[in-house]
Amino acid sequence: MDLYGLIGQSLSHSFSSLFFNQKFSDENIEASYSNFELESLADIHEVFHLTGLNGLNVTIPYKEKIIPFLDEIDSLAAKINSVNTIKVIREPEGVKFKGYNTDVYGFYQLIRAYLKPHHEKALILGTGGASKAVANVLLDYGIKVNYMSRKPSNSTIFNWDEMNDYFIKNHLLIINTTPVGMFPNEDDCMPIIYDAIKSDHLVIDLIYNPKETQFLKKCKSRGCTTLNGQPMLIHQALKSWEIWNQ
Repeated sequence: MDLYGLIGQSLSHSFSSLFFNQKFSDENIEASYSNFELESLADIHEVFHLTGLNGLNVTIPYKEKIIPFLDEIDSLAAKINSVNTIKVIREPEGVKFKGYNTDVYGFYQLIRAYLKPHHEKALILGTGGASKAVANVLLDYGIKVNYMSRKPSNSTIFNWDEMNDYFIKNHLLIINTTPVGMFPNEDDCMPIIYDAIKSDHLVIDLIYNPKETQFLKKCKSRGCTTLNGQPMLIHQALKSWEIWNQ
């Protein structure tokens, strides 16, 4: 039986296992999908050597940290320095592990029907692996991107201490790429200026559990359009399946 799985640190919230195992059942595919919770990547080779392993997904906090453990990464994953999909390639000379990024495809599918001409500037909350996929899509659309982070490092990445009305009023597209507010910490909320949210804002939270975070609830109460990350997750998962089986 073919084996697939998800690598991450805390996976009790994970959608992927339920999604793929239901897919396998519905389509009579002889395969299973498991969660591999790793406190660190020191144990990654135990996963890599599992019998029947064909592919893996990667989530927080390993989308960037996994790269040195791979034999190869595709051009998009290299460009944004973030891997969320690993394909196991079996060749006569041995087994190789190649990294891909399907978050870019997933976010493109999520956002494309909602972008308006006034979405000229975006504020991305967080600078982890998911933020890089989001930024790649937005920059391809010609949208100017700034970030809020605990670790500012250049002229587009600002410290949370600098948060004020300006950032909200002048960025009509806001995307949370952090795990703040994710199950089981559902009462946690992003520290933005909610009074500055207007009806022409588009606010996205990549979190999908819960379906509506406190962040989205507060923004929605201001009359703006809000989206969660579940459609992105479905699209990126299907793209992963395509890569594993191409």
